[in-house]
Amino acid sequence: MLWAGATLIASTVLISGAAHAEPSSAELDRQIRAKSDQLEVVVEKYHDLREDLKTTAAQTGVLQRQIDPLKEQITHRRGAVGRLAAAGYRSSRSMSLSLLLDAGTTRDVVDRLLLMKSYTQHQQREIEELALTSERYATAQRTLGALLDQQKDQQRQLSRQQATIESAIKELKALRTKAYGPTGRPARAEDRAKPPVPRLAGASEKVLKYALAQIGKDYKWAGEGPGGFDCSGLVAATFRTIGIQLPHSSGRQQQRARAISRGQLVPGDLIFFYRDVHHVGIYLGGDKMVHAPQFGERVRVDPIDSLPINSFGRVVLSTH
Repeated sequence: MLWAGATLIASTVLISGAAHAEPSSAELDRQIRAKSDQLEVVVEKYHDLREDLKTTAAQTGVLQRQIDPLKEQITHRRGAVGRLAAAGYRSSRSMSLSLLLDAGTTRDVVDRLLLMKSYTQHQQREIEELALTSERYATAQRTLGALLDQQKDQQRQLSRQQATIESAIKELKALRTKAYGPTGRPARAEDRAKPPVPRLAGASEKVLKYALAQIGKDYKWAGEGPGGFDCSGLVAATFRTIGIQLPHSSGRQQQRARAISRGQLVPGDLIFFYRDVHHVGIYLGGDKMVHAPQFGERVRVDPIDSLPINSFGRVVLSTH
């Protein structure tokens, strides 16, 4: 028991001593890479939630535009039912008096019975329409309330994720300054190297021309340019130049793209990375891509096999 206690104390001292040791350059690089990977996952989840919030806001807008006309319809139908009820009441009293005063006139009795039946049928239809419109209005109100609650919850989640991201960025900045000095990044000549734009037909060349023109710009979380980009922001901004609106989320971009095989890759296609798809790049040809790598780095060209590939996709391009 005494030996075990001594071992535990010795181990604690060793661990404590190791904790205070200055990390090596290689260890700092490893920490930066690991924390950058974690940050990118959180950033892409933030984008997914932001896309969900856009959808919720659009649905809320549609419902809000529907509710006012439904309310007007209810007011109109209530008035119509009231007028029919009053007319029916007057007709009923008139019919009873006529039957008493002129019971021998069968034609008048039949006419009044038919008129009463017509009022009753018309009133019934109006009542049914009023009930249906009222139910649609109540359903729309309940749905709108649920959507507004969902919107508030999504906004709270976005605020929490933004705080998480900003805290992680602060930590990463400190690590990168410690590892690389004031610039916060290692010197890499290739970060600013711009390969020639492949000669292509139509929109594909415009896509690559724009993407390659962004090389050397800083990674900026949630950035869609012009000063900086994150991975899915670069793709969204690039395709917007040819009139294609892609969601600012690598996972959603994968859903929008048509799945292709590696053998089908052509310049302008997309490559998605990691099992949970939290990174995306634009294929240049020759097994190279342009992408916004991670926080603290710049838009650059890298081999597509430098990251774990998930899948390949093609966005249908305009021919104009």
